[in-house]
Amino acid sequence: MTLKFLKLLFVFTLISGCTQFQTGRSYTSEMDHDDSRFFSPNEDFPIVSGDSGRYWMTDKERKLRTPMSEEEAFKNRTHDALRAELHRLEKTQHDEDFEFYQLHKHRFQTISENIYFLKLPYYERKSYLIDRGFIQPTRAPSSLSSFDSMKNDVVIGMKKGQVMASIGRPSKVEVAGNPQDENERWLYHMNGASKYIYFESGEVQGWE
Repeated sequence: MTLKFLKLLFVFTLISGCTQFQTGRSYTSEMDHDDSRFFSPNEDFPIVSGDSGRYWMTDKERKLRTPMSEEEAFKNRTHDALRAELHRLEKTQHDEDFEFYQLHKHRFQTISENIYFLKLPYYERKSYLIDRGFIQPTRAPSSLSSFDSMKNDVVIGMKKGQVMASIGRPSKVEVAGNPQDENERWLYHMNGASKYIYFESGEVQGWE
């Protein structure tokens, strides 16, 4: 009797197990029956200050949450210092100089290059761009058409700013001795000839 009962139990168990192997099932359909889920912010755990409530973080967010190495911190401090210096230099440019810088700043690859350019005397900036191959040399236009017009537009004792306002920027500036003394010779081109204005202590002393 016991053996017969065991046989019946085995057959019943086998039949019940086989019914689980239904036809037409797929992985996707079986996953639809899965009632498990991820934890949700504010439902399964509280959100602390600084959490966005998202399940993921961007690379930038992850970097901000990751302690920097000493090398990274130094690079960041250096970069911030350079940007601050560049901002200061841009703010102190005269309108005409700043327009010229804006026209050509896209040629520079680094902040340091921008800073170097802005620290150049204004009369050397065009030559720097020519030497780098960024622009082609051209003859600077001048409002002077003859030597006589220089006599009318420039007078002894004029300041450098007054000369530029009167006849424009020179093609070239040569400095004698200490630049702080403002002893300079300015070159202008007119009708294929070269004309010079001489300054001592920043004031016109003569021309030729």
